[in-house]
This record gives sequence, structure tokens and C-alpha cells, in this order.
Amino acid sequence: MIYPAPAALPPEEEQEAYLDSVLDWFDDAARTTPDAALTGFLGHPVDLRTLRITGLHHVAVYVGDYDREEDFDQWLALVGKSPGTEDVRTGPSHIAPREYGTPGHWINCRAGGRELELFTCRSRGDWAGRPAGEKNALMSHFGLAVDAPDHVRPLLDYLATFDGVELLAFAPGDELGHTYGHLLRRDTGRVLELVHPGAPPARG
Repeated sequence: MIYPAPAALPPEEEQEAYLDSVLDWFDDAARTTPDAALTGFLGHPVDLRTLRITGLHHVAVYVGDYDREEDFDQWLALVGKSPGTEDVRTGPSHIAPREYGTPGHWINCRAGGRELELFTCRSRGDWAGRPAGEKNALMSHFGLAVDAPDHVRPLLDYLATFDGVELLAFAPGDELGHTYGHLLRRDTGRVLELVHPGAPPARG
């Protein structure tokens, strides 16, 4: 299930209602079981117990392109002050520049006690010409929790042996302390993330 985001972030005066729409959609999407998320990605069921997947870690939503960094800053400020979000953090996308030739940003937050990621990329180069649905599929995804950090890479490698599935990225640690990686299904353009969240961040 993918949020039907437009090609670009809406104008500033429409963004509050847009964010509310995203959060309403997320409320349903976050109820997706890890079994349904993995089956939807692979196209057939697998046994989660043998894979050591422990639950749904997050839902990632692509919200559309931005034209200028100032546009992203304005969107980030809106997300940060929304009563529907908390623990808002952000950072640069590592996949967008390498795979799609354009910069981008992630926003990590909690909504209704569950973890949400919002992605947006700059409308530039070949990326700008891709259809909105293709962008949504490539950037939106479910993130499934794995029981140990040293199991993330072996599980990614195992799932990448399935027909049409390939390893897109692996990171042994990020700004949030996560060990994670992404898989891509070439025939559908869909992405799946496996993640071990690590220790919770210290609060100052």
C-alpha cells in the first residue's frame, strides 16, 4: 500500500491539510502486519519466524518533490509543529543521490505512537521526469524490524536471492543508530527495508 502522493509538495497554504491527509493514511497503513508487508513485496508468503523478523518498524511515505532547499525547510517546520507528530528528526537521503541522481531528505517522527518516515527529493535531472507513481513506489516502503544488527545483512542477502529481488543499499549504522538495508523488486519498482533500531537515542 502506497500513499498516492502528488508529483510535488503542494503550495504552502495547502500543506497543513496535506499533512493531515498523510497522517490519516498512515494511521491505517501502520496496522499492516509484517507478514502482509513481506508477502506483498515478495509476491508469495514466507515464514517470518525463520527469518527472525519481529514486527513492523516503520512506514515510509514519499510526499512529493521540492524545487528549492527553502521549500523543504518550510515543510520540515510544518511537520515539526504539527500536533500529530513528535520526536521529529531529519537528515539527507543516502539513496536518492546515488541511485537517482538528485538530493533528498528524510524526516523521521512518531505519529500516534508509531514510527513514520517522510521522504522528499529535489525535482532535478532524470528524477524530475519520472511519473509520480514511480517515485512513490521507489521511495515509499515498509520497514520490518529484525531481531539483531548482525542478522540484517545476512537476511538482506538471502532475500536478494529471490527472483527479481536485489540489494539496493546497506548501512551498518546511521544518525539514529539503526542498522538497515533496502531491497528492490525490479518488476514492480517496490522497496522493502529491514532494520534493527539499535539503542534508543539519549534525551537531553
